[in-house]
Amino acid sequence: MARRSAEPGGAVHEIDQGQLLASIAATSSDCILSLDHDGTIVWASPATRHILGWWPEDLAGSDISVVTPRSGGDVNAAYLARLLEGDRVDPFTDTGVKRDGSTFKAAVTLGPVHAATGEVTGVTVILRDVTAELSEHRAMEQALELARARFERMPTPQALLALGGHLESVNPAWCELFAHDEEYFAECDIMSLVHPMDVRNAAELFASLRSGELESVSYQGLFRDSDGGSLSLLIDATLLRAPEAVPYAIAVSARDLAVVEEARRALAVQESLYVALGRRSWDAAIVLHSDLAIGYVTPSVARMLGYDEDEVLSRVGWEYLHPADTELAAQTVERVLAEPRLTERLVVRLRDKQDRWRWIESAVSNCLADPDIRGLVVNVRDITEQVQTDEALRLSEALHRAMVENAQQGITAIAPDGTTLFVNETMTRMLGIAQDESADLDLLTVLAPERGSDTPPVAVDGPARYEIPYPHPAAGERVLEVSRSPLNRDGAHPLGFLIMVSDVTEARHAERALRRQALHDPLTGLPNRYLFLDRLQTAAARHARFAGSGTAVLYLDLDGFKPVNDGHGHEAGDDLLREIAARLVSAVRVTDTVGRLGGDEFAVVCEDTDEEAALLVATRIHEAFGEQVQAAGSAFTVRLSIGVALSPPHAIDELVGCADRAMYRAKQLGGGRVVVAEAGDQGRGRGESPGDGIS
Repeated sequence: MARRSAEPGGAVHEIDQGQLLASIAATSSDCILSLDHDGTIVWASPATRHILGWWPEDLAGSDISVVTPRSGGDVNAAYLARLLEGDRVDPFTDTGVKRDGSTFKAAVTLGPVHAATGEVTGVTVILRDVTAELSEHRAMEQALELARARFERMPTPQALLALGGHLESVNPAWCELFAHDEEYFAECDIMSLVHPMDVRNAAELFASLRSGELESVSYQGLFRDSDGGSLSLLIDATLLRAPEAVPYAIAVSARDLAVVEEARRALAVQESLYVALGRRSWDAAIVLHSDLAIGYVTPSVARMLGYDEDEVLSRVGWEYLHPADTELAAQTVERVLAEPRLTERLVVRLRDKQDRWRWIESAVSNCLADPDIRGLVVNVRDITEQVQTDEALRLSEALHRAMVENAQQGITAIAPDGTTLFVNETMTRMLGIAQDESADLDLLTVLAPERGSDTPPVAVDGPARYEIPYPHPAAGERVLEVSRSPLNRDGAHPLGFLIMVSDVTEARHAERALRRQALHDPLTGLPNRYLFLDRLQTAAARHARFAGSGTAVLYLDLDGFKPVNDGHGHEAGDDLLREIAARLVSAVRVTDTVGRLGGDEFAVVCEDTDEEAALLVATRIHEAFGEQVQAAGSAFTVRLSIGVALSPPHAIDELVGCADRAMYRAKQLGGGRVVVAEAGDQGRGRGESPGDGIS
């Protein structure tokens, strides 16, 4: 089929639809492969050179397995068979293999190729390299896990150390491991938990972390529990750095080696069996006893031949073998039995449950001496389609249409005069338009925002990649990633532009959510320690640029919070912390920042302030808790100890530490009061103690 397109000068020439589709496929940045019935590559797009490292003509005639892992993937197994039978296969992610043997993560789209009669004549495979996208997503997930490492309900024993070795925070699993309550660790140093025999080794390793000589260590150490008993632990310690690469703490996790060793012993037999069955290079295996009775089959073998596992167990393997292959199989088994650990390969026919003969490539290994197996291991692979089919597909308009229509991306081709030449179904779904509306819609204007209404189409024929917001008529505001490039030229006449579109809305929303979760306390929603310190540095930078009164930090700690968790449960404690956070935010100024530093400790950054204004903020905070706090169906009387430090006279990077020490001074004076850190870090007390803590 051909379509007419007007040249800028007014001339009209015919555009062959087959040539257009072929040009779209050849111009695509994705790797596109065409396969025949037996998985042989009959055509590859030019992008194959950049994605797989193969010249397209070098891949022609090769099996699809050259671009898949040795263990096989979904591409060259059941999915291809399903497509050839007329089923639909949804896009999925698999591992691809480049010419140099390196691997990458690929988004895979499979689609059938139909002949003019409607018969399925082949398969189109579209590979898109998504390694960078997945790596970025994994990196953000790791950042989120790091922000949650101090979460109190982590099942793995976790602790956060100050650089000096003091235990700043531990989770319940850590307390259970060492048989101490949380209060014990408040004044504890990591070295006090180390067994005397291992002190020197542990001290050297933690010193290497503090100095930055090592970023992380993993070692087996000897520690002591509450009864003085020995604990053999596997310790993983990592140096934590702020964005400016300055170390600020050490994250430590511990595993009991006794538990680890027990798990290893439990898996030893299973691992031995998996290795023997060739899991690294095969996905199906049969185990035969010395009398050739079937002792074990993997589920994939049963599915391959259509049997239930219990139907074949204890049956003799010869029952399923084609009579013409019996002699070859007998000779192979005889040689394998004569030499322990020998492996021989052969191709035979096996009868499936429908009495059809399947061609099977087999590898027979003598594992009779292996105490975990005691039999012959036969690794198998179904190669029926390869043996029965040698017919190659010819490239046609149907082939190219299948490539484009089955793409995960929206694809449109635009003529030089701006006329829409082709739009696939994916594009119409992304834009929320009907297929018959696309021809009358100026897609170049919709998808090329830099083009003005008076700009001729030829002015935007350069390649480009960008993101645009798009108001979808049904799904609301979406984010589209647009890739635009010129189509191949037909002689002296340009074919136009190829525009490929991906909907990245969910990915962008997920990225924003991950960034927020990594910077905010998951319980209260307040800035966590990392973001709080960043806000403090921002305040310091503004103070340096503009003359002002100064910057203050208020360090707050709840008096007597532990009995809430002990008497009412952790859910009540969490609910109370959320209510306290809300009152703190409402009590401070709009320009102030409230953060949760961990446990029941909070802090406030006050910009452009002096001592009088900072104390006024502290007074307003105390007044905010004049009434009882309702949490989890109970009423609590809350009081806080507050330490205040100002710059000047203190340096900005000393404010948190000075305010922390002033807060502890307030607690020593009875709690429920404010102490201001003076020059030299000596605090003077303000206020009175209203009670004994939270009640």
